[in-house]
Formats: sequence, structure tokens, C-alpha cells
Amino acid sequence: MSNHQTPLAVAEALIGGPEKIGLICGVHPKSPYQWRGVAGLRGAGDIPYAAHMRALLAHSAAHNLGLTADHLIWGASADEVAAILAARDGQRLEAAE
Repeated sequence: MSNHQTPLAVAEALIGGPEKIGLICGVHPKSPYQWRGVAGLRGAGDIPYAAHMRALLAHSAAHNLGLTADHLIWGASADEVAAILAARDGQRLEAAE
């Protein structure tokens, strides 16, 4: 069994749920739910447009969330996502001290 996550799943884990992803991308908040399935030439879990990817990257950079361009193209393993989340939690703890 693979623990590989799609680009959309990685974005959801690092940024927030489909509604938040939709707002950041400038689309209807429910639109990202449709991105979970296959549509035309887009695979399941792929982000449909480069403009959406750029918006997600800009949001991630502004909030130090750890999302990268590679994540939006290739996805990531669940372990990699967990490591990013753990590092973020560690940074928050250090900042609070």
C-alpha cells in the first residue's frame, strides 16, 4: 500500500481544507472537492491551473506553511507531510517561549 499523497491532499494537509483552498485560488469554496477526481487530462488530486498553484505557493510562503512547487506537481509521501507539520509545530513552540 502506498502512502503517497496527491498534490491536492498535500495542499489540504499543509494549508487547510477544500473551502480554504478554493478561497485562496479565487474559485468557489466547494470547487476543490471536484479536483479530487479525474477530469479530462487532469489526474485525480491534481491542481487544475498554474494560477491556482501560484496562489497556493504565495499563501504558503506568506504564512511559512512549507508547501513547495514540487508538492503541487508530484505530491508527497505522508511521512514528508508529517515531517513538515512537525517542524512547523516545533517552530511555533520555540516562538511562544
